[in-house]
Amino acid sequence: MWIVIALIGALFTSLTTIFAKVGIKNVNSNFATFFRTGVVIIFAVIMCFITNSFASFSALTTSNWLFLILSGIATGLSWLCYYRAIKLGDVSKVATIDKSSFILTSILFLIFFFNDTTNNGNPLTIVMLFLSMALMLAGTLLMIGKVESKNEKVDKKWLIYAILSAVFASLVSLFVKIGLKNIPSSLGTCIRTIVVFIFAAIIVLAKKDYKGVKEITGKSWIFLTLSGIATGVAWISEYEALNYAGANPVAVTSISKLAILLTMTISVLVLHEKITLKSFIGLALMTLGIVLIIIFSL
Repeated sequence: MWIVIALIGALFTSLTTIFAKVGIKNVNSNFATFFRTGVVIIFAVIMCFITNSFASFSALTTSNWLFLILSGIATGLSWLCYYRAIKLGDVSKVATIDKSSFILTSILFLIFFFNDTTNNGNPLTIVMLFLSMALMLAGTLLMIGKVESKNEKVDKKWLIYAILSAVFASLVSLFVKIGLKNIPSSLGTCIRTIVVFIFAAIIVLAKKDYKGVKEITGKSWIFLTLSGIATGVAWISEYEALNYAGANPVAVTSISKLAILLTMTISVLVLHEKITLKSFIGLALMTLGIVLIIIFSL
């Protein structure tokens, strides 16, 4: 069942991207993130009322609060470091490091949730996990590609910020997994998203990215809202899968990468975008890696 829930999360993650591709034009990315996060909070609150999750509020432990808040802070710090890295270095190089953060996430889950991740230490499962991670990393690097730098005087500090961004991003799923213990995923999503919203608000206010809001079209507002709802469903689904008894956390985070496959498929079929042979091979390697993880997680 957790695989189905994780797949639903991947589907809605891809829809978030598609909504952005179709309708969110000429909108500042930081403001779009801020608004979308606000929509996620509203969505999570509604889900909490529907599922009566607020009844579990009194059951929240210090550990729940600590790790859910830490997951929100880690998300915010990852964003800040990512934006700083992009400002100092080449986007392609920063993206390569950022997209490979799932390797560190998988290693952390292997350390802290060894039995859940390896089927109680099954040697074959361990070998296949590392093989799958290698395939996914190779696929990611192929899809990102390599762009030569045109700036010979790039500040080397970009690498530090890019690595920090990847480290903080890898910590998010681990903190969420720990923070959701014995509480509904919708309640956990609501608490975590509030922290993320505060970070997004700080970024928007500091960079004055709220300017130009009046120029945002009605169509863009609609798709911003839809992308926020899709993000809310994606987060709740992924966290529900992580919180599911017997779920393999590495498999859950890996399945979320299928959003790339779904996004590219929709982009080709609906938006008529072209895909290169290199990207197709990379996508195939990623998909193979994810399938192997799922098979050996059962």
